[in-house]
Amino acid sequence: MRAFALRRGTASADVIGRILCHDAAGLRKGHAIRSEDVARLLQHDGEIHLLELDEDDLGQRAAGERLANALRVHGLLALPIGHRHVLRATEDGLLDVDSGALQRLNSIDGVMVFTPASGEVIAAGDVVAHAQITRLAIARSRIEEAERLAAERPVLRVRPFVPRDAILWRRDARIVAGVEARLRRHGCRLRHSLRLPTEATAIRESIETFLDSGASLFLICGSNALDPLDPVFTALEQLGATMRCSGIPVHPGTLLWLATLRDVTIVGFPPCGLRGEVSAFDLVLPRLLVEDASFEDVAALGHGGLLARARVHRFAEEEVASDAVR
Repeated sequence: MRAFALRRGTASADVIGRILCHDAAGLRKGHAIRSEDVARLLQHDGEIHLLELDEDDLGQRAAGERLANALRVHGLLALPIGHRHVLRATEDGLLDVDSGALQRLNSIDGVMVFTPASGEVIAAGDVVAHAQITRLAIARSRIEEAERLAAERPVLRVRPFVPRDAILWRRDARIVAGVEARLRRHGCRLRHSLRLPTEATAIRESIETFLDSGASLFLICGSNALDPLDPVFTALEQLGATMRCSGIPVHPGTLLWLATLRDVTIVGFPPCGLRGEVSAFDLVLPRLLVEDASFEDVAALGHGGLLARARVHRFAEEEVASDAVR
């Protein structure tokens, strides 16, 4: 590509197809000069800077479109927005960003891709990436390199949620609205909310009642995670449940625990952080709802697990309203 300047009154048919480097004569930078633009350029007061592309160059828009399409995978839609392209999610889910693959792309001079943090909860329609070229034109070989890298190692993935029906056992009824709002946000349904018994036998019998109900997410709020003889853990041991983790690397909510029983995931959590603040429960829940959920996903939460106290979620109007009347 070659840049050159035109003085006032020197525009001619030779400039057709060249790229305007700045706003001039009512035309925006990046505009490809057309025959009808020449008369306007002749009247422009000042110097005009233009860019002439070679056969091996791509303009900003065409290159950005190819870059966005290279990033697009199932569940993403590439769209032009001004001088850049964006990728939007077509379904709700959990965003995975391969930071290494992203860094490789951004190491190509002139290529720029930026995303939310990996692990963000994404709703259909949310923008999950911006893709753009930082110049008005770029060598075709650089875009081809970006396409090759994106094909070898995809940068983005949206893991769709698989909604579950849930049963809640609790000692404090005030948490129900907060739990239900969080479940609803991810397409889940709270089928029953029950008072958590104080005796192991009663807890075991209550859990057994719902094992064949079709609900695959059991939530227990009110156990003492630091007491191995807590009646909840005694009941789970009697039922043959497998404890997956006792505590997770997130604050607030470090004492959250996970277990499995048959095809049911059991989440035990403290009541703190369920009425406004983001807590461990908010991070764990969406990870338990994606197609290929694993307990390694939970173990990885330590990176970013120190949650800012000022960070607030408003999950549903019902939750806010219910807090207001208490």
